[in-house]
Amino acid sequence: MKTLVWVEHDGSTVKDATLAVVTAASQLGEVHLLVAGQGMDGVAAEAAKIAGVGKVHVADDAAYAHALAENVAPLIAGLMADHDAFLAPATTNGKNIAPRVAALLDVMQISDILSV
Repeated sequence: MKTLVWVEHDGSTVKDATLAVVTAASQLGEVHLLVAGQGMDGVAAEAAKIAGVGKVHVADDAAYAHALAENVAPLIAGLMADHDAFLAPATTNGKNIAPRVAALLDVMQISDILSV
């Protein structure tokens, strides 16, 4: 099973909430990350060093600079053909993006998972 995890970051470093999601995703199988933003070389390099990560997808574009769900959700939905599950941190941005991804894929979202 391949799981896609959206990486929350501050533009220069991966946020700790993402690490918790990667830990959970690793229990499901292969973990792929999506780093989206502008000027993402440093964040992508840091993300690639996270234990258990098999692949890092990078979307480096001004459209993703502020993690607007309206822009990020279609990007994620487009990557889901090659993945079985999508996980995001239970943060403000994650809770804004995840339901939009679910709607685009016409699937049900499960929120605030405490264990896998």
